[in-house]
Amino acid sequence: MKLSLFTLLLFSFFGYAQYSTSAIVLDSADNSPLEFVGIYNSKDHTMTNADGRFQFTSTIDSVVIYRPGYQTIKASFNHLKDTIFLEKSILELDEVVVTNQKSILQEVYESLNSNYSSEPYKEKFMLRAINKYNGEMHRIEDITGKLSIKNMFKDDSTKESKKDFLVELTNMRKLGLKNDAKDIYLIFPSLKSIYNSLTDIKITESKYDISENEFNNGENIKVEFSKLSDSTEITGYYILETNNLAITEFKCEILNKLGHFNTNKSALYRTNYTKQHVFFKKDRNKNLYHVTSGSIDFNVIITDKEKSYQANHSLNLVLMTSDNFGKFQVTKNANVTKDLFKLDYPYNPNYWDVQNQLLLTDEMTAFIEKVQDPQNDFKVSSNLKN
Repeated sequence: MKLSLFTLLLFSFFGYAQYSTSAIVLDSADNSPLEFVGIYNSKDHTMTNADGRFQFTSTIDSVVIYRPGYQTIKASFNHLKDTIFLEKSILELDEVVVTNQKSILQEVYESLNSNYSSEPYKEKFMLRAINKYNGEMHRIEDITGKLSIKNMFKDDSTKESKKDFLVELTNMRKLGLKNDAKDIYLIFPSLKSIYNSLTDIKITESKYDISENEFNNGENIKVEFSKLSDSTEITGYYILETNNLAITEFKCEILNKLGHFNTNKSALYRTNYTKQHVFFKKDRNKNLYHVTSGSIDFNVIITDKEKSYQANHSLNLVLMTSDNFGKFQVTKNANVTKDLFKLDYPYNPNYWDVQNQLLLTDEMTAFIEKVQDPQNDFKVSSNLKN
């Protein structure tokens, strides 16, 4: 049977129909922008940036808006507004201090191998690095690529080979000032150390005060930990699924109040603040959990031997993953132990002009325009073309 031209055009229209939306996601309690909100359906995904903004395009007319600790929104594209408010999940107030011989965290760690992949796997990723000097934008870098890794969690008892952690870069844009006002360069962590830091989620329970709360009608548990002293404050929490004790979120903040300075040539430096925040999600096909997004923050105080000045360098690293447990090829083209900002890869405007995985913030856009202005005399390291 022959199909009419109208029918063929109709099939063609529906076959290539696309839905698109852009919006900002806010906390309904205080109207603050929410970062790391997942926007996805069964085919496509994206995530909100530090401004809480996202752009999402898909051929499927369905959108899920999800962030652990908040109520999930499921809607079609035309039901989404320009501003989306998420409400926090209600915590039950019956706090229980863990005092049993075998703590809940010991059970969580013992279940890692059953809840997370202990076999080699692959995923795609986007990584963003933002360096600020005394509160002002100093360097930015966005990288996309493919990752092949032997184990999700680092095992100190097993010797790693060069083939256990492979990265193939696929896109990069980087722009920043080479040195700060005191001619000092802040070293960025490597791809491997970033991933290892995000998956370093174990604490020594005996050294912390630990408590737990059930919430979300008993489906989740929040385990909080803290360790306070005159020199250091460490606080954080785990979000667990009650039925299998799988970790879906981990956050840890460390404040060093009385740290000693380290020496590097003519400069003194010390890290006074670090934060690690990572989210895990269950893969429907593998029935295993994986890193879906995360961030690392740290602040470094820098001075000279005479302590005649004090400067602050901050670094924010944001990671999001996709195509987890994929079967694609990964061809190594990057040194995974090298300073992230020292990596080189060509800039592809055709990709960056249309990508919506992680939008530029307003601050980043203003910085790019400022540094690329030919009237400004900056010593710049960049792969962008004016």
